[in-house]
Amino acid sequence: MITDIKQVPIVLHTMDSYSWTWNYWYTLFKKYVPNHGPIYFLSEEKAPDFVDDVIHIKSGKGQWGERLLKGLDQINSDLIFYMQEDFWAMGDLVLSNDVLNVFYELNMETLHIKDILFDYGKFEHIQDDLYKLQQNSQYTLNHQFGLWNSEVLKSLVLPNETPWENEINGTTRRNKSNHKVYILNHKWYVSSVAKGKLLPRGEKVLIDNNLINV
Repeated sequence: MITDIKQVPIVLHTMDSYSWTWNYWYTLFKKYVPNHGPIYFLSEEKAPDFVDDVIHIKSGKGQWGERLLKGLDQINSDLIFYMQEDFWAMGDLVLSNDVLNVFYELNMETLHIKDILFDYGKFEHIQDDLYKLQQNSQYTLNHQFGLWNSEVLKSLVLPNETPWENEINGTTRRNKSNHKVYILNHKWYVSSVAKGKLLPRGEKVLIDNNLINV
């Protein structure tokens, strides 16, 4: 049982064609999330420029689900923070042991730390900024930043799935059981890339952080 938040791996899952995003993701994550655990960087074959600062896992080519499962099987941890390369930090995130305590106390499967989008689900307010995603909501399986029971995540991924299929079909599968999906409402990142293209909101993050010139 992990008792220190800094022991929980950060799992960044990506593909080599998105390598142009990696330095942006890493620079912003390190700037705004100072107290994180070890970073496991899951790519296909290509190594990031910061490879000496992370644990690099090469999944090889293949479908998204197959590559993710190969990577997760090489990470020896009951809990992980999962995220993807197009989520770029733009505000502070303090990871504390309080996050672990509430995860264990409520026997959670997933705790997303993100701003709540009330248009895709129904939420039960638990306390303060903590909400529970109700049973038959949309996107009870999603890939936004979250603390996961790693075995639960593995059980929800099929090798032949794309990320989009996994969120849609995985939600259908997940809603057949009494899932325990929670969200801590805190806006600290934005989805910055779509279909390999930089979005205006992502460009604004880069400009605000002096990573590109106007």
